[in-house]
Amino acid sequence: MTSKQTKTCQQVAGKFLFYTRAVDPTMLHALNSLTAAQSTGTQRIVTALVHLLNYCATHPDAKIRYHASGMILHIHSDASYLSESQARNRAGGHHYLSNPPSPKPPPPNGPILSIAKILRQVMSSAAEAELGALFLNAKEGTVLRTMLEEMGHPQPATPLQTDNSTTDGIVNGTCKQRQSCAIGMRFYWVCDHTQQGHFHIFWAPGSNN
Repeated sequence: MTSKQTKTCQQVAGKFLFYTRAVDPTMLHALNSLTAAQSTGTQRIVTALVHLLNYCATHPDAKIRYHASGMILHIHSDASYLSESQARNRAGGHHYLSNPPSPKPPPPNGPILSIAKILRQVMSSAAEAELGALFLNAKEGTVLRTMLEEMGHPQPATPLQTDNSTTDGIVNGTCKQRQSCAIGMRFYWVCDHTQQGHFHIFWAPGSNN
């Protein structure tokens, strides 16, 4: 990319950062990838930038709809393995308020927080990437739980959904670890908080995420 194209990329990122966080989180991943690649960008990044701007022009009036709920925090967590350059992985999260947990899935709601980040650590498996995404979402979820409780909304164990059965087994202690010994210690923070009753981590198919 030329210096002019790099500056244009920076201007687009600065312009749309708040908009994607507050109004249209579907653009977060694309904007995140452009921001990460702008220092060593190529003409492929310029093409991706034009594609994003065309998307913005095609969908100029994005909206988020919120419904009244029981003010119980729910989190959906996901990760994509080796989807970024330099063997990096991507983590995503959807934090929303809904009714208390029940056998029937609670109705969805507009997000109060959307997470779209590139994991700094190099993961050795898809399960480890999913566990890294759980760590990021649970860390942010802890802050939201505290805020809701201080606002007068007691929180049960926060339902945290993952679509990776191996990760679910590691966190809940239902599978025997052998090849997963190299997983970073910081990710076992999720296991500790699950055992303390702060989170209820469960598996659900990716189509429901």
